[in-house]
Amino acid sequence: MLNRKTLPAIASLLPDYLGTSQPTKGYVEQAISSNGRGRVRYQATYWFGICHDGRSLPKGAEVTVIGRQGNTLIVEPVVSGG
Repeated sequence: MLNRKTLPAIASLLPDYLGTSQPTKGYVEQAISSNGRGRVRYQATYWFGICHDGRSLPKGAEVTVIGRQGNTLIVEPVVSGG
């Protein structure tokens, strides 16, 4: 699983694989369980997704894609400023 030592290396794949150096938005389509994976809709495609810090995320949550590990996107929740 991910840890703080491997996250920078995995996040460095973002520019190469996803074609952008800027984190981009996606949405949770199938809930991501705590320390598990779910499904994420990203740029009109569906990927497995895990949260970078192991927390669970509900269906419909807006996320930022921060990296990729194999066929799984690494995401973090978007925190609203409200």
